[in-house]
Amino acid sequence: MKKKKWLWLLLVPVLAFLGFIVLRFLPNNQSDAPLTMDEDPLGITYFMVPPMEQVFVNGVVKPEQSQDFHKDANLGEISDLMVTNGDIVEEDTLLYSYTNDAIQKEINQLTNEAARLETQRANTAYKQQLAIDRWYEVPQEERSQTLDEIYMEFNLSEIDSQITEQYANIELLESEVYTEVLAPFKGKVVIPEEKTAEAPLMKLISENFYVSGTLNEKDLEKVKVDQAADITVVSTNFTTLGKVSFVDTTPTEANSDPYSGMATMSSYPVKLSFDSLEGIVNGYHVQATIQLEETQIMIPTEAIHKEGDTAYVLVNDFGTVAKRTLQLGDETAEGTLITSGLEAEDEIILSSETPVQEGDILDPGMMEMPEGE
Repeated sequence: MKKKKWLWLLLVPVLAFLGFIVLRFLPNNQSDAPLTMDEDPLGITYFMVPPMEQVFVNGVVKPEQSQDFHKDANLGEISDLMVTNGDIVEEDTLLYSYTNDAIQKEINQLTNEAARLETQRANTAYKQQLAIDRWYEVPQEERSQTLDEIYMEFNLSEIDSQITEQYANIELLESEVYTEVLAPFKGKVVIPEEKTAEAPLMKLISENFYVSGTLNEKDLEKVKVDQAADITVVSTNFTTLGKVSFVDTTPTEANSDPYSGMATMSSYPVKLSFDSLEGIVNGYHVQATIQLEETQIMIPTEAIHKEGDTAYVLVNDFGTVAKRTLQLGDETAEGTLITSGLEAEDEIILSSETPVQEGDILDPGMMEMPEGE
């Protein structure tokens, strides 16, 4: 008994010491303070956007209206272009015209024929008047014709009908000899540098753009017209705001694996409109994020920067500082509500000991979050 008692007396202080060591070095997960990376050489403090349900759309910027203009040999000889590359033209602006020489020759022939008929009528009218004058000079009992018979003999009305028909034909052909090509909408003129038989004479591109993208069948029922979207240009990381303007329920094509023949997910066209076209260029590839939850995110107000009327935050986008343009809600004592502009789990830069700006490369070690945070 004494031996067991002495063993317990020795073990208690040892176990107590080991327990102190374990508690001292266990990680403390109770802090709600903004995250600071342990090995961050710039001393950056982050705020993490909470997870939320989102749909991603990959697409390309396209003009709302676009038209190619090709030469039409059937219309005749083409004039010089009345516009230059890069011009912004209004609807119904004259772009160029055609002159049809064959029709012009026919017009000349009809004009000559009309002139001949005019001369014939003048001579006939003169002869008719002489006959009428003689008819009045002859005593009534000696007259061989009635006055109506004299009018019928010279038949000026028939010549008048022929003249009228000629001028009607001339008028019709004159509407075809000159063909003016007018701008069907307001837009920018693009004249290809390469002159080939297949290349158009010019293109007209509207100044309004949209995103042409696709949804897979898993997301089709989730996306509705007028849902807000954050649209990011892939090449520049520039983010702007927009909304869903059209969702097509007809798939783009039958989808199957060409090797196995097994069906894959169908894709459905979707269109997104822009709230602003600043920083947007025809042909840009973009990725849009559509928030499915009507959740307003609250972030610390000190993270928000402003340039004029534009509010934005800086985020760590896979090791590079990127800008996110925001739509702001109400500001409270706890922070500012963000109605659009952020993605789930965005790492917002709250502060930095060393100033950072859009495009700066951050330390690669900052791209991974410590476990337990």
